[in-house]
Amino acid sequence: MTGRTVLEDGRSLLSSGIAGVRMALSRPTASDVATICCTLLVAVVVGSALVGVGLAVFATASGLAGAVATVLLASERPLVRAVGGVVAVPAALLIVLPVVLAGALVVSSGVGLFAGVTVWALVVAGLASGLVSWRRLGDGGAGHGGTGAMLAAAGVVALVVVRVLPESTVRERAGDAAADVFGTVWAVLVVADGSWAFVWFAVLLFASALSVSSTLASLPLERLVPPDRADRLDDAVEAARRGCSYAVRIAIVLALAAFVVPAVSDRFLEFPTTPREVATIVPAPVGTALATVVTLSALRLVLVALLIAALSLAALEWGRRTLHHNVALAIARVSGPAIGAALIAVVAALVLSLVGPDLELAAALAGTAPPSVVDLVASLPPFALAAAVLVVALTALSAVLYSVTLLRALRILPGRAIGGALAAGSVFVLAIGLAVVDRVELAIVTAVGAFVLWDVGEYADVIRTELGRDANTLRAELVHVVGTALSGAVVAGGTIVLYRWVGTTTPVTDPTSAAIALGTGLFAVVLVAWSLRG
Repeated sequence: MTGRTVLEDGRSLLSSGIAGVRMALSRPTASDVATICCTLLVAVVVGSALVGVGLAVFATASGLAGAVATVLLASERPLVRAVGGVVAVPAALLIVLPVVLAGALVVSSGVGLFAGVTVWALVVAGLASGLVSWRRLGDGGAGHGGTGAMLAAAGVVALVVVRVLPESTVRERAGDAAADVFGTVWAVLVVADGSWAFVWFAVLLFASALSVSSTLASLPLERLVPPDRADRLDDAVEAARRGCSYAVRIAIVLALAAFVVPAVSDRFLEFPTTPREVATIVPAPVGTALATVVTLSALRLVLVALLIAALSLAALEWGRRTLHHNVALAIARVSGPAIGAALIAVVAALVLSLVGPDLELAAALAGTAPPSVVDLVASLPPFALAAAVLVVALTALSAVLYSVTLLRALRILPGRAIGGALAAGSVFVLAIGLAVVDRVELAIVTAVGAFVLWDVGEYADVIRTELGRDANTLRAELVHVVGTALSGAVVAGGTIVLYRWVGTTTPVTDPTSAAIALGTGLFAVVLVAWSLRG
């Protein structure tokens, strides 16, 4: 009787998850279908030319799996969120390999930067294909999915703690490892120790400014002042958020410069560039001042304090709002992904521990992590190590989803038609990768295809918003898709003819210059087309 009840509950859970996905992705329009098919086709074809068929298909498929998990994790229903926690674990295992590979390629020098960005673009292309018709994508859906993935990771962490807590050796080594990790983080973030000081300062500035701006927008500060001073407070908050916006832009420029400048200039030998190199090569007093600001420990400590204060206030505000609503429902929504992930993590961790019993993770960390951390990892049982891999995978899934939210917060992605814009952006990045490897003509076709995807995706969003999903718009959508495709073909053909004509006299041999020229030319095409659309 108990087994039958468990089986029935499992079927009900699975049915609820399937129903949630169908409801979220119900009635995709013809434009949605065209966007999905074209994005997947371009991703596989172009990705195969850049990084190989196997990696291109795997990265794109992992993005699709992440899209399914995102829809479930961002649901308002606790039961569906629990199913999302179950689905998130295998989806995260699929997505962690290309994401980690992309990160490893980006931090390497030379062409690895462009290869890493290409792999990341393939993952995002698959993710965008699965979320094009999702109605909540432009309403913070990706951020909610990322939060759900982190809650799922918290559930797996709790499972690991319960497993290793009874072991005295692990408890003793955990304290030393925690102290050493804190010291390492302090040296990286505050003391500015290491060759990545430039990058970590940009990350710290970005995180602090973004968190302060978001917290100021969410706090009801007008309740703290009399009504006659509310306008002054609003002006002060607006000025503070404007300053945070400038700080975010400065942080992005610094981070990009740390990687891009050494890739395009022979004068900078370190990758990423270091404050010492900036102070030496960049003319004084600009170089010296920039290096001093980046390595100033007092400024870094202020940024850390601002980050902690902003996150604490945001958590307190969330708790205050939750107490004024249905507390039980809020707890169920928070615990749903964690419970689902913990349940499936038991099976997944056992399988991983059996598949890779000879995996020497401690030996792999030797020389890169503090000795106490290596000793702690060596004392962990195989089950706990496998569960730790799941935590890393779920964190990678969350990072992908938060990157979409970040692009929206920076207004790189529009508020409407965000799925089509995300697909078009990933395809355009692939076009730049083709230009870098001297496949200019294919890059032109791919870049024009990105513009076509953006236009079709925007039209699909307009159809859904103004007429609804149930309206019979197939004929109008087909006419628009065919017309946009023909226009793109004319633009691509004309650009290729012009490229061949100009190339006979003044060929561009530098791949980076070709990528810049391609980006500039396509930006001009998009600007003209947008102007003609009115």
